[in-house]
Amino acid sequence: MAGKKPAKVNSSNNTKQDNRPGKATLYMATGKDTFHICPTCKKKTGKGIVYEDQNILYCSRGCIARASVVL
Repeated sequence: MAGKKPAKVNSSNNTKQDNRPGKATLYMATGKDTFHICPTCKKKTGKGIVYEDQNILYCSRGCIARASVVL
């Protein structure tokens, strides 16, 4: 005897994803000695995903949140 099929998902129960800050962008440095330096935590990135918010590149979404906090 065959197993039971899984129940169909009700489309009205889908939840919206929160608007997360920053747009994910792939960063590739032009040379071995060139790095992107995060303005918040000063982390150096040569190749990888960085997040752009208001034309400023950050290393993570947490750095975007920390940059918006005024002390």
